[in-house]
Order: sequence, then C-alpha cells, then structure tokens
Amino acid sequence: MAQVAQLRLEDEYDGSTLGDVRRQRRLTAIAVALADDPAASFPKAMKTHAALEGSYRLLRNDAVTMDGILAGHFAQTAERASAHGLVLALHDTTDFKFSGEESREGLGPLRGNGQGFFGHFTLVVTADELRKPLGVIALQTIVRERAKEENEKSKQPTPGQTREAARWKKGAELTEERLGEGCNVIHVMDREGDSYDLWADLMMAGRRFVTRISKDRVLSEAVHLSDVVAAGKVVVERKVHLSRRRKEKIVFNRKRHPARAGRLARLQLSAQTVTFPRPSICSKSLPETLTVNIVHVAEIGTNGSEPPVDWLLVTTEPIASVEDIERIVDIYRARWVIEEYFKALKTGCDYEKRQFESDHTLFNALALLVPIAWRLLLLRALSRDLADAPATEALTKTQIDVLVATSSKALSHKLTVREAMLAVARLGGHITNNGHPGWIVLGRGFEHLLLLEKGWKAAKRRDQS
Repeated sequence: MAQVAQLRLEDEYDGSTLGDVRRQRRLTAIAVALADDPAASFPKAMKTHAALEGSYRLLRNDAVTMDGILAGHFAQTAERASAHGLVLALHDTTDFKFSGEESREGLGPLRGNGQGFFGHFTLVVTADELRKPLGVIALQTIVRERAKEENEKSKQPTPGQTREAARWKKGAELTEERLGEGCNVIHVMDREGDSYDLWADLMMAGRRFVTRISKDRVLSEAVHLSDVVAAGKVVVERKVHLSRRRKEKIVFNRKRHPARAGRLARLQLSAQTVTFPRPSICSKSLPETLTVNIVHVAEIGTNGSEPPVDWLLVTTEPIASVEDIERIVDIYRARWVIEEYFKALKTGCDYEKRQFESDHTLFNALALLVPIAWRLLLLRALSRDLADAPATEALTKTQIDVLVATSSKALSHKLTVREAMLAVARLGGHITNNGHPGWIVLGRGFEHLLLLEKGWKAAKRRDQS
C-alpha cells in the first residue's frame, strides 16, 4: 500500500466530474479547508464570507451530484486496490439523523422521532490481517416514506422487491465495475445481505462473498439448516478479543446489537456444504438450488453473563482446511472497519450536525466529507495497527526529517509509526495526558505536517539555487 504521506487529499477530488473547472477548484478548496478541522462548521472552516458563500453555491447547485464529487475518490480507491491481488469490499448501511423542529426538504422519518436518510457504503480494505482502508468505492442514499415502528415485524425483502433492498446487489455491481477486471474482490455483508436472490445474482456473476445468515432455512421437507448446523463437527477452537459495544439509543438497534463489555471469547468453529432450495417467493428465473459453504461460529463459556456470539456465515470461499475456515471467520470480522468508518463520518467529521436545509445539499456535503473521513480512518489505523513498524511505512523521509526538526520532543530519525503519529498528533494540538490521539487531532496534525513539508522543500530549493 502507498504511504499515507503520498496520498494528498487534493488527489481525491482532482478527478471529480462537476462539468466546470471552477467548480472543481472550489470543491478542492473546500475540502482542504475542512481537512484542517473536519468537525468544524462551514462558517468556521471557510474563514471568509466569500469562501462560505462559494461553498454554499457549489453544494446547492443542481448540476453537482454525489457521484460527480466522488468520481475522483472512486478512481483513486480503484488505483490503490489494483496494487493488491485481493481486496475485501465491506458493504453496510448506516442512518444519518438530523435534529430540528422544522422538516428538511427531501428527508424522511427515522425510528426515534427523527428525520434523515440512510447511506449504503462500500468500503474497500486490504485482505491482509491489517485490513487497511483503501477508500470508498460506492455510496447510495435511501429516504423512507415512513418510519418503521419499534415493534413492527419486518419481513426480509428480496433485492428485487424494493429499491432499499436492491442496494446490496447494486453495491456489488458498482464495486466490480469501478475496480475493474484486474482486481479480485470478496464481498462482505452483515445479516441484511441474507437473501437467496442476492446470493444467486452474485454466484451467477462469478463473484465471491461472505455473508451472515439472519434466519433459519428449510433445506428439504423435514430438514432445516439449524438441524444440519447442530449436527456439525467442531473442527477448531480459538480465542478472539471482542470489543466493547455501547448501548444503542434506538430500541430496534438495541435488540440487534446488544451492549456488551469487551472480553476474550472462546469460539468453536464448524463448517459444511449445504444446498438451499429456491424459496417460493423468488423469481423462477433464478437457479432452483444454490450450493454454498456454511461456517458456524459459536461462543462457549460465557456463563450467561453476556449473550454468546453465534454466527452463521454463508460463503463461496473453500472450507477444505482449518486454515480456510478460520480465514472465512476473519474475513467476516473485517466488518468492524466499516463501523469505524461510520464513526469517522459522524464523530470525526460531525456530519449529522450540518445545518443544510435540503436532501440535495446534505447528500453533496456527505460526498465531500467521504474522502476526509477515509483519511482520518487511515491515519488512525496506521497509528494503531502499524504502531511498531518503521515510520517509513507511513511517512516519506522528508516528512520524518520535518518531524524530527520541528518536534517539541526529541526524536530519532529511526522512528516507529507510533512515535511518528504521536508527533503528528502533537502538531494538531494533542496532549499526551489525554490518552491516544483521536480523529480530529491526527487529521489536523497531518495537514500541518504537509504545510511544513512544503516550506521545507521550498527552503531546500532556495539553498540549492
């Protein structure tokens, strides 16, 4: 993967298709201004009245669209992915809720008496154990006409039945199209990707996937999937650290994702091949059966203190060995990266605090923030996951020289990534006693480092002339 130092934020917008070079320049200027403090309001970030009015005109312009803004980032993501033989495409949906008594044009109701919309993202990450984020490759928005009640029983729609359910299939199609034939992809989806229609479409197109199953299924007249899984032989036991999960504010989400303390879980894994018959509600144009591999992940030894982990994963990946089975589980566990990305948008960029009055403007503002949130996530991933690697894995030699020369704390030229990122965070105002640096100070510090690097290079050229 390219060094984060070589990933200029401006490059993520250079390929945007806005129909006018002046819009392109304005978009880049807004992004660079926000990058210094992604959570800042537009009036604060733009500095001048003229810059603020220009940003509002751009985001409100009917000719400016999400895909147009993101075209450059999509292209950069595809280029980064092409450097890897295999990548994971993480698909997931999050809701964006906006406060205020007055309704905003084009938004719909959400659970919990709010207004907003849903964003369906596809985030590309490396397939190695580091799961480094390479960028967003697809973004879809969904506005509901009415909110679902907290106790409403939701029938799982098939991807062909509603626009909302079709987002999973479309996300996979856009991913494959934008990454191109030279990039191998495994699509990773949570329980909302539990759909015979979706699996059939993916398999007919020759695509690979790992998806969690949300419900039991009938395999034959007297046999259910749960019966087959219960009789499966445990092939390996492993220990996995489960991160802490906070209590959800919305009751519906609380039931799906109950709060838990962080813990070391003992997991038993089993795997087998099954054949699913086509459900009666599905189109007869789909195959009559699908033969897939199933991996069951069951936690043991919780003593009733926490709801145990119990995953059923359906996949096209092989299960011939213990290593194959463990690999499938680890691929699914990569989903946490997209949850962290949503935090980067909502916390690091404070997107839900934006005061724009219409869906069009909010959608464009979201597209503008997508690459900024990605770089925040990348910086934090590097600081945590590559902590002990040489700093040259994250920064250029010149940037390391700048850090050593300008740091308030004595540094060696043989920095680790952890030491370099702490120095970057100090440029952003981080105080060591405050603990691990967060989204904002890392992003702000990196922008300051880039500015210092420009001055450093200019001074070098002057001395050599």
